Amino acid sequence: MQTKIIQFTPALLVLSAIGFRYFSQWCIVANSLCYGTFVHWIYLGTINPIFYFAIFFLPITIILTFVPRIIFQSWLRLAVWFVPFAIVFISFTPDSNPGAIIDLFPFYRDDAARLAGGVFSATSFTLIIYKYFSLRRRFLLRKRKY
Repeated sequence: MQTKIIQFTPALLVLSAIGFRYFSQWCIVANSLCYGTFVHWIYLGTINPIFYFAIFFLPITIILTFVPRIIFQSWLRLAVWFVPFAIVFISFTPDSNPGAIIDLFPFYRDDAARLAGGVFSATSFTLIIYKYFSLRRRFLLRKRKY
């Protein structure tokens, strides 16, 4: 039981990031209490990119809840390296047009978050599938031996 709770933690974090984006959008647009506050100040630069990264990562977190512990641990080793790299990549991308008259290649923070989320999800999915089939093959080979 404790194993499944630990494996559900990424899904809980992703769902809370998605929920916080909808709460902050409601608070800024529909309610005048958050206008001009810290939430309004970080909305475009931080909350939106986290939301886009979380949307791409949501299916993987649901899959991670149901995989064996060995697969989750190997994915966790990938996440320890990839998530900080994605955070640095997203944070160094500009929020919006930096003031240039002609914006020939518009690539902003939201786009970087989508790209990092897509690459992380694809890499995670590939790793999960590979580990699943390698564990299954190892189990079948061990079963034939006896």
